[in-house]
Amino acid sequence: MMEKTNPVAQWDYTTDLLIIGSGAGGLTSAIIAKDLGADVLVIDKSDLYGGTTAMSGGNVWIPCNPQMEALGYSDTQQEAMTYLKHTVGKDVPEDKLRCYLQSGPALIRYLQKTTPIQFAAGPLPDYYSSLPGGKARYRALDPVPISARALGDLIQKLRPPHPLTIVAGVSFTTAEIATVLTRGKGWLMTVGLLAARQFLDFPWRLKSKLPRRLTLGSALIARCLLAVKKRSIPIRLETSLSSLLSQDGRVVGITAVCKGKPIRIQARQGVVIAAGGFSHNAAMRTEFLPRSPDTRWSVTPTEDTGDGIQAGRALGADISLMEEAWWSPAFQLPVSKLACAMFMDRSFPGSLIVNKQGERFVNEAANYDEVGRAIANAGSIANPGYYIFDSRYRRRYLAGPLLPMPSFMDLFLNKDRKQLMLKASSLAGLATKLGLPARALEDTVSRYNQFSEKGLDLDFHRGEDAYERHYSDPAVGPNSTLAPLTSPPYYAMPIYPGDIGTRGGLVTDRDARVLMPDGVPIPGLFAVGNSSASVMGRSYPGGGATIGPAMVFGARAAMSATGKSLPGFD
Repeated sequence: MMEKTNPVAQWDYTTDLLIIGSGAGGLTSAIIAKDLGADVLVIDKSDLYGGTTAMSGGNVWIPCNPQMEALGYSDTQQEAMTYLKHTVGKDVPEDKLRCYLQSGPALIRYLQKTTPIQFAAGPLPDYYSSLPGGKARYRALDPVPISARALGDLIQKLRPPHPLTIVAGVSFTTAEIATVLTRGKGWLMTVGLLAARQFLDFPWRLKSKLPRRLTLGSALIARCLLAVKKRSIPIRLETSLSSLLSQDGRVVGITAVCKGKPIRIQARQGVVIAAGGFSHNAAMRTEFLPRSPDTRWSVTPTEDTGDGIQAGRALGADISLMEEAWWSPAFQLPVSKLACAMFMDRSFPGSLIVNKQGERFVNEAANYDEVGRAIANAGSIANPGYYIFDSRYRRRYLAGPLLPMPSFMDLFLNKDRKQLMLKASSLAGLATKLGLPARALEDTVSRYNQFSEKGLDLDFHRGEDAYERHYSDPAVGPNSTLAPLTSPPYYAMPIYPGDIGTRGGLVTDRDARVLMPDGVPIPGLFAVGNSSASVMGRSYPGGGATIGPAMVFGARAAMSATGKSLPGFD
């Protein structure tokens, strides 16, 4: 039950709207609230800005966005709603989905007009683009790259991207990644330009671990920070939420710990919880995510411990979708213990995933959420599973942390990569090293090879959807995601049911107000991003279907808290 009263004798800090978390959702909420005349304070338990967003691809999934319109690419809210009905289904109220579709384009227009937050049309297809209402491109917007120099001193506290998203110090946009990895038109020129930029940026690299050209999630957070800085919105790092304070049934502030010191912060208009999910809370994973209980398989920041969700629950807030995550197959480097998601490599021809029985059990080229969930649902028989490929694949394509190179170069790999990768001169030998039944693995590969020659996967329909072909190789034959495994040596990497964030959290309405189990809002309390139950339900409609809703409902939370609205929002 919510406390009836919680009088506070003294506040250490007072603001109108308090934002907990400095990811894209929290910073968007802060920007909009400030523009609507509110005094705003942002806190973050980390000593770095950006949360999970800074480590992500930075895409935002916004149907009917202005970039699509400018390019003359057709999209309508009705098409988008049809698509969401086929993906999200009935897990989320239709009113909330329509609100998202209506508010998304309005938010993008506002941000691009009034802030440094800029997006470009992205090449990613919807993850189920063959379904009614799906689109082959442009709903996933890509943050426009920005120079790290533009941040000034703020760059020192920007959370770095995941180490494996930077190759030889070079950062890529989503479009550049697709062009280079698939050897698309102009890929050599792209590589040349990026290499030249890296050479020119050499002096910068001597003083910073971050690339000078920021892309993906780094670019999005950098641009958000510039907007925050221009508005003189304070951000207090190393300040963690302890509890929510309520008075007469309304949330009026929080208790927190700032650099080891207990403090109280008053929030006259409300508190927005944008603190992420619970990926690194072992107890919550055991309770809610028994399919994937190990925190080591998550690629999120270690501060992602569910503090906001727990604080909301303590006030009696409703929760939902706690048994779900934004899934992804993941591997872990044995020496550094670094967890890494597998986003692109599974679509490259000449690879497959098997369980401990040596059998395929999933469409390897499906989106990472589908594949990660399949591994989680399979239980111990696929935990770990194994990513199998041959020397032809090794020479041509990316495999987790392994850059394309001939087999003899394996001698020069560092310890992490050598221990991650198992290698044998035959499939039977590889099966022995993995503890798999050799005959089963050989039969599985033989059947896969037959499918590859015909370009038709009769078991799992690999390569039939546009997204599955997005990262592939059109040069191999009738199905760009399929090629036989016939060139020894053969390789395997263990993969686990990982995540890029948890999906469940506090139940909210169309204005991000946190709800009680009876559907009544808790006055003064809002939640966005992975602190809230996802508006995408159990589905992952497209790249940026995590960050897009975080930003949109962050904006709506700010408008609801201030009692004001922006043009284009109902």
